[in-house]
Amino acid sequence: MAAYEYQALNQKGKTIKGVTTGDHVKQVRAELRAQGLIPTEVKAISESAGDKLKGNNSKTRRVKIKPDELSIMTRQMATLLESGMTIEETLGALIKQSEGYKVKSVISDIRSLVTEGQSLSEAVATYPSSFPEIYRASISAGEESGTLDGVLERLADYLEESDALRKKITQAVVYPIFLLFACSGILIVLITLVVPKVVKVYKDTGQELPTLTKIVISLSEFLVNYGFMLAGLIAAVVLGVSYIFRQESPRFWLDGVYLKISGIRKLVQNVDTARMARTLSIMVGSGVPILSSLRAGREVMSNSVLRKNLHDATEEVAQGISIGRALDRSGNFPPLLVHMVSSGENSGRLDHMLEKAATATENEMQTRISMMVSLLGPLMILVMGGLVFAIVMAILMPIFDMNSMLDY
Repeated sequence: MAAYEYQALNQKGKTIKGVTTGDHVKQVRAELRAQGLIPTEVKAISESAGDKLKGNNSKTRRVKIKPDELSIMTRQMATLLESGMTIEETLGALIKQSEGYKVKSVISDIRSLVTEGQSLSEAVATYPSSFPEIYRASISAGEESGTLDGVLERLADYLEESDALRKKITQAVVYPIFLLFACSGILIVLITLVVPKVVKVYKDTGQELPTLTKIVISLSEFLVNYGFMLAGLIAAVVLGVSYIFRQESPRFWLDGVYLKISGIRKLVQNVDTARMARTLSIMVGSGVPILSSLRAGREVMSNSVLRKNLHDATEEVAQGISIGRALDRSGNFPPLLVHMVSSGENSGRLDHMLEKAATATENEMQTRISMMVSLLGPLMILVMGGLVFAIVMAILMPIFDMNSMLDY
């Protein structure tokens, strides 16, 4: 049975979209009519996905599944396969269980490809945006070894842990960013709205203003007159710098600078090392060749210098050097990872030691992030509070001077 996308009108005349399966278009249309729908368009997934192709002759789809949806789908696949269902039956059950239209479409297309004779790994490879390299390589190894359900179980664990780690990092960054924007908004309101009204009063008195008050008034006049121009200039600079550092050479230079700053170096190392070690662990444990595992581990790293280091290490491993020694040569990988990899190679438990290294590195990273956030929040409050205090004092100082003159 093939998978089809359809558009139909319900009894209220509203257009609805969906994915279903059938032997041919006529059967699908008949089933839709039996459900009280009026089909307006029915296409096989392979046809309707034409606008998602990277090129006219390409067979790779651009559809992207969210990480949490992918982990749920993987966990369900592992459970169904473990129960004794075939791959085709499992994919059919997933189509019925999935709620998202995009997920249904992807699974339906994969099921069609599997029905046509492709392996699951080959079908999954047509969606590189949805399924990362670790996913495709692990499934291929699971098919060859006959342990696909166990591999999918480990993949589900990996995806859930990766998603949880990403969310923790995001949550840690949200508070300082919110605090920065909130305090900046308060400062802008004070300088552009409050200060100009007070200035009018001081101009009428004709008194000599304190230096701090003059500075705040000058800043206020500048922001009122040129604020939008300044905001546009800042935005242009940010966009320009962002574009420059998206290029390969400037990005490599910047990533190298990160690894030279002591406070940032450890955090960058921990983030990328945890991702790489976790990826290597699941791939080696699934039976994927070590060189393929190292190449996939490089893809999950964000720092281009560390990626280059791992690429060089992979080339050395291909020449017969041990993984631990190859990683140690770069000098950029944490000693803990190097020692545990070497220990895993010597004991024949490389996947287990990599998993322990990933867990230890993630714990250290979370501790560092928590410390940074706990210090950054109060520091930002102190700085912003000091700036607000300076503005308030600039407003009040002329009033104090006027009271002193009256008392005198």
